[in-house]
Amino acid sequence: MVKKVFLLFSGGLDSIIAARLLKLRGFEVEAVHFKTPFFGKEEGELKELADRIGVELKVFDITDEFLPILKNPPHGYGKNANPCIDCKALMLKKLKEIAGGGIIATGEVVGQRPMSQRAQALRLIEKIAGLEGRVLRPLSGKLLPPTVYEENGFIKRDWLLNLQGRSRKRYPEIVKSLGIDADLPTPAGGCLLTQPAFAKKVKDLIKHGHLTKEDIVLLKIGRHFRLFDGKLVVGRNREENLFLKNFAKGEDILFYTVDVPGPAAILRHSFSPEDVELASRIVAGYSDGKNRDAVLVAVERNGKREEIKIEPLLNFDSYRVT
Repeated sequence: MVKKVFLLFSGGLDSIIAARLLKLRGFEVEAVHFKTPFFGKEEGELKELADRIGVELKVFDITDEFLPILKNPPHGYGKNANPCIDCKALMLKKLKEIAGGGIIATGEVVGQRPMSQRAQALRLIEKIAGLEGRVLRPLSGKLLPPTVYEENGFIKRDWLLNLQGRSRKRYPEIVKSLGIDADLPTPAGGCLLTQPAFAKKVKDLIKHGHLTKEDIVLLKIGRHFRLFDGKLVVGRNREENLFLKNFAKGEDILFYTVDVPGPAAILRHSFSPEDVELASRIVAGYSDGKNRDAVLVAVERNGKREEIKIEPLLNFDSYRVT
């Protein structure tokens, strides 16, 4: 009899309930967490959580496999830049590789998410992943067709729940019945790709062919501008300014003000003199000297530094990505 379950584990309450429910039925549970720069939790936080609920934990970075899907998702995006159908299918494919002949399970609830957790979408995702009838969803199992695990006698239907939709009214009762700590942290977070402002920046990178790991790191900080040829990221505070100064490398162009307090900024993917001038004016426009006739801006590239005395630009909304 198969006794080990490989559970797709977000670290949120749904996957915690699924893990606990399966543990109480005598299964050995391995919690598998997939991460990219857009979703996923810190491994230390997840490990503490897994230890508290008594499950093994494995964490895998799937960024390399995910980026091609993000650029061109076969089943499209959700409301923003979230390719939920193809993302979940990728996770299940990876989980299938890890699980071998073990039971594959998730903490999904039917109808909880509009794109990827409708009953029709769940069936489609299973088909894409080559797992038709082989994904156990304990929280909604009574509402779904029997899996092969039920047919083979490994899982009994009366062990499963019938949760659906976004309501969490029943959760306190379920948590109590499963002996889950009331103060248990539930660190599941949303995917950044579902956030409109972040999604706009991602789609800008895709449009210009710059969806690289380095460019993705910069999406999480600063103000973003699309210039004539390149992309400018301007720091918003001391921490971001320091980060940008340390981040700049190779052909990146670093800007910072010299004679007045102001931001640091990085210009990427551009050799255009017009971009250098425009970036300098934007940096000056964010400085304390924005009301002056001219501000002194340092421009560094490949270890070489020059200073430009330039008029601040105050109206730059047309260049702003977000």
